[in-house]
Amino acid sequence: MDESQERQDALGQAPEEQPEHAEAAPTPADEVAQWRAKADEYLDKYRRSVADFANYRKRQDRERENETRRITMQVLRRLLPPLDDLDRALESIPPEHQENAWIEGIQLIDRKLRAILEDFGVTPIEALGKPFDPHYHSALLQEESDTYPEGTVMEELQRGYMLDNEVLRHTVVKVSKGPGTANGETQDNG
Repeated sequence: MDESQERQDALGQAPEEQPEHAEAAPTPADEVAQWRAKADEYLDKYRRSVADFANYRKRQDRERENETRRITMQVLRRLLPPLDDLDRALESIPPEHQENAWIEGIQLIDRKLRAILEDFGVTPIEALGKPFDPHYHSALLQEESDTYPEGTVMEELQRGYMLDNEVLRHTVVKVSKGPGTANGETQDNG
């Protein structure tokens, strides 16, 4: 044994040996590829987070719009019965009192309320003389009529309203059964 081997043995060190299956040191190109893959992974995660956040904001905006619309419809629906009462009150005023200043004041209030509803997009549903449509009308009565064909709205009992494209309140109507026979029965067409 030579002197350096004896010294290594004395110090408890093994002679420097090359491991049989030693991995080769990564080349700079391999390191760049690894870092690029890691960067692509982080970029993908970032893009997903940005997309998730954008979707979250869109969903929140939609939910906020839906909630605002729901509350608006709820408030407008609650305004309709007093408006109906105001209509009935104005219709019941005797002709000799139509020129009173306080009546004109009530009519002005009625016009202002209707203008507010119109500003919100509320429009009345026209029903009289039109075919009954369950999407817009609610039939309360049916009656024989020589004037209106069967299935036609012959009287509005309570005015209905639309809010943009949505029914705010259905029109409550009386629908024609068609012409009656001499003994009071409806005609049988079949």
